[in-house]
Amino acid sequence: MKLLCALLAIPVIGDAGVLYDVQVRPLDQTNMALASPGAPPVAPVVTQYYSDDGQVRVGGPNAKMAYLFKDGIMYAIDNPSRAVHVLKHATLTQVSAHYTDAVKQLEAAAAGAPADQRDEAQRKAADMKAVSDRLLQPVTRDYRVTARFESADGRACRIWEERENGTKRLELCVAPLASVQGGADIVNGMKTLSQFRQGSNFAFGVDFGLSEWWPDIARLGGVPLLIREYKYDSVVSEVLLTAIRQGVPKASLLDLPDGYQVQEGPDYAQWYVR
Repeated sequence: MKLLCALLAIPVIGDAGVLYDVQVRPLDQTNMALASPGAPPVAPVVTQYYSDDGQVRVGGPNAKMAYLFKDGIMYAIDNPSRAVHVLKHATLTQVSAHYTDAVKQLEAAAAGAPADQRDEAQRKAADMKAVSDRLLQPVTRDYRVTARFESADGRACRIWEERENGTKRLELCVAPLASVQGGADIVNGMKTLSQFRQGSNFAFGVDFGLSEWWPDIARLGGVPLLIREYKYDSVVSEVLLTAIRQGVPKASLLDLPDGYQVQEGPDYAQWYVR
């Protein structure tokens, strides 16, 4: 009994989080490929990911740039300059609030503007509101499961098709959560990324714009291990989640690095177009 009590008193150190790689491979199956049939295939771009409890790091310890997403904040870690940028207006909620406030300020300025300047001020307010409405307008998407099964990195998965406004945009090969080591952490991390601007691009290299797309994908009930992106009925890129492994990293990848200068801003939109 004493031995049993002693064993129960020993803290259990369980694996936390999941490390995995995302390979983005550009493809050219459009008519343009016919003009250069002998062109060598393009090597995939590989990025290491770490996801734990809804917090995500994009970029491994040796990456020049890494991005940390947690608690509604996006951190851009610039390793060569030993600096961390805390990016403003990075989540969809913050984007919405930012534009709502900007429109209100412009409308108030227009209401108080001199008569000879009022028309121009009202035009600026209307233009800003149009940008805000267009930016936050949801895209109509339809997800359909198919009878096709494939294998991605040695795991069986089933193909779903995603259409936007009636046009095929993606194929997603989805594996059940239970069949993927750390699958729940991967999905939770993707849900976190979906809250951020260009979150799907950070999640797996596919740009859905600024709309809330993940709530649709969540109902697939699994991990999208393979994603094919379509344009004009042709595959233009293929994304593969690979090298998936659970375990605690030697150093926490979710902490800001010691000794780095932390800088507020710039605005996310300004950072993204750099």
